[in-house]
Amino acid sequence: MERDKAAAAEDWDELRAEDRDADCAAHTVRNPVGLAQLLYDRVGPWGATTVLLAVIDGEGGLRMSGVAGAATRAVSDWSRIPLSCLFPLVRLAPKEQVLWQSDESGERVLTWVTAWNGPAGARIAGRTPAAGGADERFLCVVSVTWPKGEPLEPSVADSARLLVGDVGRALRELAVVALPDEEFAAPWLVAVLDAIPIPAALLFPVRDERQRVVEFRIERCNGRATDVLGRPSDRIAGGGLLTVFPGLAPAGVFDAYVKVLESGVPLEQGPFFYEEPLRGVRFPAVMSVRAQRVAGGLLVSWQFHDEQARMAARIDDAERLVNLGWAEWNLVTGDATWSRGVYEVIGADPVSGPLPLDALSRFVHKDDLSTVTAAMETLRARDEPATFEVRTGNTGETRHVSVTAELVRDSLGNMIAVHGVVQDVTATRRIEAALEASRREAERHRMRMAEDLQLALLPRPSARLPGLRIALRYRPAEDSARVGGDWFEAAPIPDGRVLIAIGDVSGHGLRAAASMARLRNALLGIAHTGADAAKILHCLNLVTLHSEEESVMATAVVGHFCPGERTLVWARGGHPPPVLVRDGRARELDNDGGASLGVVPDPGYRLVTTRLRPGDRVILYTDGLVERRDDHHDRRHALLLDAARRGARGDPGHHLGTLLSTLDTNSEDDTCVIVLHVEG
Repeated sequence: MERDKAAAAEDWDELRAEDRDADCAAHTVRNPVGLAQLLYDRVGPWGATTVLLAVIDGEGGLRMSGVAGAATRAVSDWSRIPLSCLFPLVRLAPKEQVLWQSDESGERVLTWVTAWNGPAGARIAGRTPAAGGADERFLCVVSVTWPKGEPLEPSVADSARLLVGDVGRALRELAVVALPDEEFAAPWLVAVLDAIPIPAALLFPVRDERQRVVEFRIERCNGRATDVLGRPSDRIAGGGLLTVFPGLAPAGVFDAYVKVLESGVPLEQGPFFYEEPLRGVRFPAVMSVRAQRVAGGLLVSWQFHDEQARMAARIDDAERLVNLGWAEWNLVTGDATWSRGVYEVIGADPVSGPLPLDALSRFVHKDDLSTVTAAMETLRARDEPATFEVRTGNTGETRHVSVTAELVRDSLGNMIAVHGVVQDVTATRRIEAALEASRREAERHRMRMAEDLQLALLPRPSARLPGLRIALRYRPAEDSARVGGDWFEAAPIPDGRVLIAIGDVSGHGLRAAASMARLRNALLGIAHTGADAAKILHCLNLVTLHSEEESVMATAVVGHFCPGERTLVWARGGHPPPVLVRDGRARELDNDGGASLGVVPDPGYRLVTTRLRPGDRVILYTDGLVERRDDHHDRRHALLLDAARRGARGDPGHHLGTLLSTLDTNSEDDTCVIVLHVEG
């Protein structure tokens, strides 16, 4: 056991040696209770049971005290300290003395004691200074009790003497710089402190020999007290203000606190920038403080606005990045609140402050005022947010501003506020306009290329062929690339006949155009061999049937016109038959033979010879002329025959125009029409 005590003493010597530069850890504690607990934590392992601290005036009045150790000891139980033996020391004025004493029960008591004269005019323990500034006498006592038993090891006893001396000197420093008034610990003031919803504390001034305030001691904190580093209230209470918040001095707050203490004028300051230095690093924060003089000290509160400041900065950044701003108009008080972004978006001067609702019209382009009026009416009628866009020009340049507004009503339905968000969408509109211009230019370029391609793929027949005048028109589907699968041919061939052909490849666009080009090239090659129309269709059927393109289908009418005999020898492969117009009547020519191209290997195409007369009109067309989703086929067929009959009074070109205008061709499908006029 003795070795354990010796080891503990050696450990304490090491700890004390480490704290020597700071003049003992006791000098950092700023209240008697904390000093007592600090001393007990050190001597408890050596068997001590109780630590008592006291500051006593010359009349035996207890000014301040602290106790630690056995739970059964009351703070007011000073029977362990032989005060009767110590009172004479008040008059003898010893500098410092350490006494070992034993009481009747055999307990051993180590007592450190010193006496001093209080400075003239000093406030000690809240008492009024003596009249005429006469000095007062005070006694400072530190007592440690061990139970009855063997004496302490010499090394332990020596360490204990050093410890009580350090604690005693620290206690004397607390008494010399003055102690709080009794009112400073009044229950009502403590209750007020605890009720404050933000960090708050009671501060008592620490004065030097000339009675200047050199520090504030944090006597008590509420449970919400914290510092920049997040230390809790129990680590703040009892410390010096400039120790806990070293940045208050350079921020001017410490001097402001002193001014409140001297003048009694309350302080409210901030938010302001605050930096707390620690280990060579400065921790930044945004802080606000309040202070009020009370009971010879200060009641202060503080608040760190880091989260609010960060949130406000994020909002400002978000508004700046997306050109956004928010506003609120109180319809009851007439007050208005704008964020910084609103001034930027609408071009208003921030110096003038937020404007009332009825003053905003001067920022809006005159052509858009009706839009604002309509939006406000919608807002009142529907009780739902309204979004609209206006142009502003207050800054000399036109801006496009998107506005979303919301009307706020109370529980009785009364309008009480308008909330709004504005966003500068000028850049977006410029990009959209540029993209639209690019799209239109690309479309024009595509149309020109498509037209050039179509012209390259289709023939350019003369208006006159041997024994015929001709008019034709090709219209691609509107949603295609201005090229399609409809095709035609009208050209003389070497044997004196005129080749007449019209066809339709399934689909639209470039794929259909490519299939059409293959069929038309095959047609011309076969036609120059002298083959009749049926054989030509048979060859085209094989070309389509064995095409590399999957699911390609086509229809066609192929014929030969003999000028001398005025006959049309033709065959049909799944295509609408030609229409003959003669003597004011119109009818379809008959030919039932032949399936569409690419369906079966041997479709059995049949030749039909139609004898024509001078003045006859023969109309060949693709299904885009008569097919519409919203109309019945029979009605469209009747319209075709009627238009064919009526249009025959004019020349072939006029006849073609009558057909197209009457039938209002299908914009979803390619359309090709040929009108042949037989000459006399």
